[in-house]
Amino acid sequence: MTGEARTETRGRSLSDFTVDLDVYSGPYEWLLALILRDEVEIFEVPLRELVALYLGNRDPERQDTLERDTDFAGSAAALVLLKSRTLSPAAEAEAESAEDEALSPEQLAERLSRYLKIKRGAETLRERLKANAGFHPSGHVLRARPGRLQINQERLIGAARRTFSRLTEPPVRHLGPITVTLQDLADVIRTSLSRGPVSYEDLTRDMDRLNSAVAFAAALSLASEGRLKLSQPEPLGPLTFEPVERAERMS
Repeated sequence: MTGEARTETRGRSLSDFTVDLDVYSGPYEWLLALILRDEVEIFEVPLRELVALYLGNRDPERQDTLERDTDFAGSAAALVLLKSRTLSPAAEAEAESAEDEALSPEQLAERLSRYLKIKRGAETLRERLKANAGFHPSGHVLRARPGRLQINQERLIGAARRTFSRLTEPPVRHLGPITVTLQDLADVIRTSLSRGPVSYEDLTRDMDRLNSAVAFAAALSLASEGRLKLSQPEPLGPLTFEPVERAERMS
């Protein structure tokens, strides 16, 4: 065998390797040519299935097994690099702006090895995070512990009695004597409404806190009886008391 024949045989160690994929069926070398000419989309080529087909077709007894494995590893690494560049537009833009450099098989193998390390590290971190999920704050509901609920009837009855019994009245010594009644403040409001609408702020401007609170309670009582209308256009805004007759004419 001449040197040219040996070179040709060595350069085409994968000439007899055929693949059967969903997007392509035929010689492996033709698949690489179609990918380079953009006639087959790299996204449609399952690289894992491609490697599995090669391993299933591998014959350790062949004389050119080492050369064949080396050629396939180099081409597979190139496909991985091409697919990663296509998935990353930023990296592709940087590659286009920089000068095109031919990568050697050793460089492609190194990048493939780095990719596999990162992938396996990410899988390990995902498994650790999954295993330690219960030790991190999360919205997951804790699983119910198996067991039987036991209820003491006497304790339940005692708790119900304490809950529904009359509560202790709060102390009112600090309030001082009450010198005004709800009826008195209702009369004051009705007198003010005889002259038209009046705001709660103007009505209670000269009153202390106790009289202001009783005036508000009196206004609520008159509104429930339909004798006045409470108007507050904005939440927490000015509160206005309006006579019912005036409010009906405006509506």
